[in-house]
Amino acid sequence: MSAGEQMAEGGKQKAGGVPEGWQRLPLGHLIDVKHGYAFDSGNFSEEGEKLLLTPGNFSEEGDFKSLRSGNKYYLGDVKSQFILKPGDLLTAMTEQAPGLLGSTICVPENGTYLHNQRLGLLEISDIGALNSSFLRVLMNSPEIRKSISETSSGTKVKHTSPDKIKAVSVNLPPLPEQRKIAAILSTWDDSLANLTDLLAAKRQQKRGLAEALLTGQKRLPGFEGEWEETRFSSVMQESRISAPDELGKRLTVSLHLKGVSVREERDSSEVGKTIYYRRKAGQFIYGKQNIFRGSLGLVPQELDGYLSSQDLPAFDIAPKYDPAFIFAFFARPKFYEGLEKIATGTGSKRVHPETIFKLSYPLPPLPEQQAIASILSTLDGEIASLEALRSKVQEQKRGLMDELLTGRIRVKVNVEDSV
Repeated sequence: MSAGEQMAEGGKQKAGGVPEGWQRLPLGHLIDVKHGYAFDSGNFSEEGEKLLLTPGNFSEEGDFKSLRSGNKYYLGDVKSQFILKPGDLLTAMTEQAPGLLGSTICVPENGTYLHNQRLGLLEISDIGALNSSFLRVLMNSPEIRKSISETSSGTKVKHTSPDKIKAVSVNLPPLPEQRKIAAILSTWDDSLANLTDLLAAKRQQKRGLAEALLTGQKRLPGFEGEWEETRFSSVMQESRISAPDELGKRLTVSLHLKGVSVREERDSSEVGKTIYYRRKAGQFIYGKQNIFRGSLGLVPQELDGYLSSQDLPAFDIAPKYDPAFIFAFFARPKFYEGLEKIATGTGSKRVHPETIFKLSYPLPPLPEQQAIASILSTLDGEIASLEALRSKVQEQKRGLMDELLTGRIRVKVNVEDSV
């Protein structure tokens, strides 16, 4: 039976907007929330069998994330109550990244995971009234996440607590309807997981191909001959066209190759206190303090004429070189992460243009640069299409979740669903 065949228009509503046959209850009537343990950092290791879960393992949507690096394993003894079981539900009680507060994940089947502090373990107190899969759906719904956020404390970093979570009221359908709602939304989760896997595979493909093509390990058909050893001082020249400061036209370069965008500004009192320079479309630009964290990009056409300070230097690329190729050369993680070794400074390390100019690498002639950049641009387009599709499916799932959890759309429950 399709998802559409399992659903129908919503029925009558009780006073207060509660669907007929549902109850309005505080979460504390249904669950308990337990704190994790403050593990001794002296027993942390980069390798091991017992993985200490952190907010980094939570996605904003409530999915478990495996980290490629930065995992913390615990080598000491652990009390049994802090060893998580597969299927346990954990909620983030500290917003260490935007949107993470209240994000609720399901502990995976594989591996041994530890219940860390500031992560709340959700335990159902009445299994006859609440389904575990439905609870995860409920916790990750916009309404509940908003309620948790609104009752949180803290200014820079938001915190919640077991009591605050348990005080949040929810609309609770009968158990068979909970199971059906969770099952319907699970099919959307499967689609999103498949798209996420496709994205990861496509990104890995691009990463490997870029490394091979940009270093000459792999050559495209029709190109041969040695590449010329080239200093970057002959490839790029810093642009310093001074311009009056203008609120709303300052650029920022996001970390992790997220691109160039307009910086958010709220305080006009700083206007005129910093020297700014006019940037042109197609210029290579990077953040001195964060280039080794992927703060680099090309100024897009729509931001032509915008501004940045000397902390975000921009460069004109010489005619013999393709800007897209030069950006791709810098955008290899192996390359830009290695630039931290040549950063200078004590408090906050910086990579200055003069340091970049001294670097020397073999580079191909312009036609081969353009061919390589074209191949990588095609892969970027495929990645962007997958990202757009995943965002669309995610948005559709959010809309359906809202309809189901408010009872505006009711699921059809058969006799076998009630067992």
